[in-house]
Amino acid sequence: MKSPSQNFEKPIRKKSTVRKIFKIIGFGFLVLILGLGISEYVYRNETETPLYKIQQYLTYSKEDWKNYENNKKILASFPAESGNVDIATPAPESPIDTLMWTNAIKNKDYIPDEVLAEIKRYKARDFSKLILAERKPTDEEAQNAIIRNYKNEVTKLLDEYKAHIQIGTAYNAPLQSGDELVRVTAMVSAFNKERGNLGNIQMPLNVIYDFVQYKSEPDVWYLSDFSQNIPYDYKLNKDLW
Repeated sequence: MKSPSQNFEKPIRKKSTVRKIFKIIGFGFLVLILGLGISEYVYRNETETPLYKIQQYLTYSKEDWKNYENNKKILASFPAESGNVDIATPAPESPIDTLMWTNAIKNKDYIPDEVLAEIKRYKARDFSKLILAERKPTDEEAQNAIIRNYKNEVTKLLDEYKAHIQIGTAYNAPLQSGDELVRVTAMVSAFNKERGNLGNIQMPLNVIYDFVQYKSEPDVWYLSDFSQNIPYDYKLNKDLW
């Protein structure tokens, strides 16, 4: 006849083994969570943290990742431009919404090579020497300058969309003749009540211009092609996307 201790020996051993397995699994999860937490803190200032990469690998297909990695390689292959002015100063380029394109790259969207090159050039620009303009056009003055330049073509466009022009942050620009009193560079955008920010609506409107005052007419602003690189105006275009 078996003793009571012999009857309960196997169930006790099984329960003990199960507990050990759960403890090991729990400890493993704890180490994993702790490791991810530490890595997230260490790489907190990076665009792609380890946790983000894991999430992306679980979400996107091999084809998406191939396109993404290809975009990164192309972007890295373009030579960085110096912020200093060279003998042959390159022509200024329109500001770029890098946040929009960064999200597009993260989403594995296809981005043309020329756009990647433009992003690379934009990120290499030095805006530290720009000076905020103390004197700049009001929204109404900026709109009048644009209408004065394009005449009926833009008047009809603004009337069609029931839109008006707003001007963003303006920066002092070098004078280009002895007749000029003030020259500033700024982004502009068209707005209406129904849709909010319309951007430049359509050609011939652009998103960036120089606004100039002349000594002969110190109270009138005129439109000119933009003459310098300025950062993208997120405050002006906060509702565009």
